[in-house]
Amino acid sequence: MDWQLIGIVVGIICVPLAVFGAYVGIRQMVQWRRDAKANLEVRVMLESMNKKVDGITIYIDGLPEMAEKRRGTLLNSGLKSMQHYEYDKAIGFFRQCLGGEAKPGGKVALLVLIGNCFLSTSRLIEAEGSYKEAELIAKKINDKEGLSVALGNVAIVYGTKGKFDKALEHSQLCLNMLRELGNREGEAGVLDNIGIVYRTKGQLDKAMEHFQLSLKIHREIGNREGEAISLGNMGNVYQMKGNLDEAMDHYQLALKMQREIGNREGEANDLGNIGNICGMKGEHSKALEHYQLALKIFEEIGAAEGTTQTREIILNLQQWLNHGASTA
Repeated sequence: MDWQLIGIVVGIICVPLAVFGAYVGIRQMVQWRRDAKANLEVRVMLESMNKKVDGITIYIDGLPEMAEKRRGTLLNSGLKSMQHYEYDKAIGFFRQCLGGEAKPGGKVALLVLIGNCFLSTSRLIEAEGSYKEAELIAKKINDKEGLSVALGNVAIVYGTKGKFDKALEHSQLCLNMLRELGNREGEAGVLDNIGIVYRTKGQLDKAMEHFQLSLKIHREIGNREGEAISLGNMGNVYQMKGNLDEAMDHYQLALKMQREIGNREGEANDLGNIGNICGMKGEHSKALEHYQLALKIFEEIGAAEGTTQTREIILNLQQWLNHGASTA
């Protein structure tokens, strides 16, 4: 076994949407009208989702209007299940929230959440169906925010399927709508998504161009989590170009920010990225150290997929190191 073979495994660690590359989440957007009538517990839970759910777009407009106690309890339970990566349980709770009495805006949000759960478990057909149902309702009620989110998430499904032209088409529609709405955080997130598609296609200069645009917006609006994600995305491009020092610099900056804002999953992802670079430089002991730090975090936060994949990488690397020692 050589390091290149290990690197192939490393390249897909902890990615719910494997097509989008090593350790780089898709920037999520939380669209939520702060209705004065909203239940306080639900509001707090929705705000917390901004840091707890990584990788896909969350849309929550209309959910705070669900004042009825049972519906609010179900919603809370679903959000908590998502935070703990219990996606099937979350789907069950969200489906119970759907019903004849639910307002259209709430249905759009719930269908997006259900789609997110399917997407996080790689059930692409179900995810696409849920997002498209949300898209139809959003168009019917002229909910541009909900429509932009549905389009953006359909784009992610297409990207995961390898249908990159369709992914770019839907991302561009989403981007145009977000710019019309003046949603700069959402705009930056979609620019990151577009960059990831270009990177996956091997069009690295176009990818870098979109990541730089995204980084500029995140810095202008003071979104440090988004800034960390854009830096990580840029690091991936530098890694693919073979510029390992630049890649390392960007990953370390991203790691510093993730730690400062308390995003533990992002921290684990960037530790893994740094491990990748150490391995590519031949610093195998340092690589192993960073993967072990990442594994510890994944285990502590209950990220099952990250835990499983990181353990596999560590095992492969340890076997490689032992093999090298035995043949020396």
